[in-house]
Amino acid sequence: MTSFAQLKAFHALALELNFHRAAERLNLTQPAVSIQIKNLENDSRRSLFLRKGHTVALTDEGRSLLELTTKIFDAETQAQSMLSGHDKGLPRTLHLGADGPHIALDLIAMVQKQYPDVQFRVSLANAETTWQNLLSMRVDAAVMADAKADPRVITKTITNQSLMALVPEDHCLGTRQSVSFEDLSDCGLVMREHGSNTQRIVDEALVSRKMRPKIALVMGSREGVREAVARGLGVGFGFDQELGHDTRFVGIPILGFENSNADMLLCLRKQQSNLLVKMLFTAANKLNS
Repeated sequence: MTSFAQLKAFHALALELNFHRAAERLNLTQPAVSIQIKNLENDSRRSLFLRKGHTVALTDEGRSLLELTTKIFDAETQAQSMLSGHDKGLPRTLHLGADGPHIALDLIAMVQKQYPDVQFRVSLANAETTWQNLLSMRVDAAVMADAKADPRVITKTITNQSLMALVPEDHCLGTRQSVSFEDLSDCGLVMREHGSNTQRIVDEALVSRKMRPKIALVMGSREGVREAVARGLGVGFGFDQELGHDTRFVGIPILGFENSNADMLLCLRKQQSNLLVKMLFTAANKLNS
């Protein structure tokens, strides 16, 4: 018979996809988690995970069970909060995925002004990984740009941003009010990795113009791009609300790419009853107004 401890171990491993992190999440040893998972699969005669060293991936049956355990542990959290008298049954923790920190933190700040005891766990990744984390229910909601339409997902546009060319402060283009992609044809470019929404927009722009870029280097984060540009290693790309106040480089609007990036709040339809998710959407409406 399946035990609650087995379900807790399954849920932790399904969220973390790593035995070490699942053990830390549960404050158990890795062998203890492994035994619970092994017993659960043996007792149910179902394969829930595909194993590769200390990491795992969910099978189809594992994903189905994750949907159920998410409901179980969401209900447990709400019950504990209600019985302890906190926030009238409001869950205390929400796991938010994001492909960038800026808009996500604006939402969190707005929610926490009203509910200061609510805790957020934020997982930052590129757009592709953030999307997969949402679909696999590894996060409760997500903030990302230009999300594709999907009947499983509810979306709300929060804000629109414009694409900028990032050049070192002493660059010859640094005094320009705007530039085109053609203006950058002789520049070494600092690109993002595959899966980045920024890189997708840049790639589509270059292909449509039949341009062959001079790639100086590829960075795995927007912070890496900014640091590379600041050191004079090339010209990068970013969106206007992400640039901050770094005086080591200049952000120049790219013609034709004004408001080209729509930042959205997303959740699965099955997650829309989550009270904190509802509050995020309320905050998104306020930011968008």
